[in-house]
Amino acid sequence: MTKAISDSFRNLSLKSSFLLTLFLLLGVLSSGVFAIPVESDDKRFLDNGDGTITDTKTNLMWMKKDSYLHSGHWLSWPEVHDYVRQLNEEGFAQYIDWELPTKKELITLYEPEKINSSQVGREMKIHTDPIFEKNGSGSLWSAEENGRYNAFGVVFNTGSVFNSNKKSRSRKATRAVRINTN
Repeated sequence: MTKAISDSFRNLSLKSSFLLTLFLLLGVLSSGVFAIPVESDDKRFLDNGDGTITDTKTNLMWMKKDSYLHSGHWLSWPEVHDYVRQLNEEGFAQYIDWELPTKKELITLYEPEKINSSQVGREMKIHTDPIFEKNGSGSLWSAEENGRYNAFGVVFNTGSVFNSNKKSRSRKATRAVRINTN
């Protein structure tokens, strides 16, 4: 009788160990540690599964969310500098080299044939790849100044460059960028 109980316990223990191992393995595989990037329809952009998007055309890595979607606030030009500094201090997505994009870098995201969504609270269509997070800002600040009081950015409804007072927060955000060295 004790041999039968011992064999039953051993079988139960093996089954439990197997199920526990399987459960842990599935957890690791689904955690994103071994995630395969999701491609945009045209295969230009890769969603890395960590809040970043890689542009295979320019070799730039962008935040999937703009600063408005990430922070919940519209930001002035000085505030976007603080925002990017904070991303680096926190090591967003395990990187500490995030920057404000240039006008030229921002314009590479404008794709007139694509519609990501509408800007929050407006009918303005945002012409970026749908792989980026939806319903963010249609006007993104660049790193570039225009004199003492103004700075440049890009409007993603038209692809045009805007020139605005640095203190303006009116539906403005940024999208942090880094050079992809992977």
